[in-house]
Amino acid sequence: MRAASSLAALALLAGAASAAPSISGRNATTCATGLYIVVARGTTEPQGAGVTGLLAGNITAKIPGSKVEALVYPATFSDPAYQDSVADGVKGMQSVVNNYLDACPDGKMAIMGYSQGAHVGMDAVCGGSGGVFDAARALPTADIKKNVIAMVFFGDPTHVANLTYDKGTSIKNGLFERSNSSVDTCKQYSDRLVSYCDTGDVYCDVGKDKKVHGGYVEKYGDDVIKYVVDKYHAAIMGTNSTTTTATSSATGTATVAPTGSGSATATTTGGASATGTGTGTGTGAASPTKTAGAAGLSAGKGLYMAPLVVGVAAWAL
Repeated sequence: MRAASSLAALALLAGAASAAPSISGRNATTCATGLYIVVARGTTEPQGAGVTGLLAGNITAKIPGSKVEALVYPATFSDPAYQDSVADGVKGMQSVVNNYLDACPDGKMAIMGYSQGAHVGMDAVCGGSGGVFDAARALPTADIKKNVIAMVFFGDPTHVANLTYDKGTSIKNGLFERSNSSVDTCKQYSDRLVSYCDTGDVYCDVGKDKKVHGGYVEKYGDDVIKYVVDKYHAAIMGTNSTTTTATSSATGTATVAPTGSGSATATTTGGASATGTGTGTGTGAASPTKTAGAAGLSAGKGLYMAPLVVGVAAWAL
């Protein structure tokens, strides 16, 4: 039943396709003195950290010595097929996490993902979501609890409603099912995991408003930045509390390094900017002045509704 449901959902996604490079060898691991942030982009976003990289860049502005790693994976509907793209992404995500923790056993990490990237992140952390996505095995719980201080996902097509880690307005399940065993694993991380889904989202809420899927960074940006920064400070203080207040005066430098071919850098000094190269290239900037927002987010096809490279639009705190 679950496999049939997954296949039916995949059929609904077949209307859009975009080629992207497969996962290749990753760059040599360099330990971050701050936070190491792994970001998985959404379907059809050009190679790089994607729209979620806007948030990651602003987080690095508040945590000096941080590094953003853009996961290299297909992020496609077809060529390869969506389920194969997710499988490649999960494999790549787990390799990135394991390699970093092997090199930096006391390092602190955050994992972020949007749309298909959220599906990838959830499967990597919690195990396969079921049906044609059931092959993935979860990352070791001990590693997540010791080293991963925050996980933030937007518009996950495997969204399960009414869980403790859910954020946003949705009360419906997503396009794909998530198995009970995977949900049980996710629940163990409710102190460091948030998954945003709003009512009307075509993919995480099976709604009819395509614009909703592209609005998370603008709507929840401030909350997410504060959440991750607070979790980081709580972790380095050796406590699970999140009472540390994020400030806008911190200065940091972050290197955005795709996990395979291509490269990108982001430098932040009281703000954030990013430049990425891969199959697509983009630039962006941020300044810590106003309410979180990302101008230029627009509705489109597929699980990625805002076809941007990191920072196509100005983004202000």
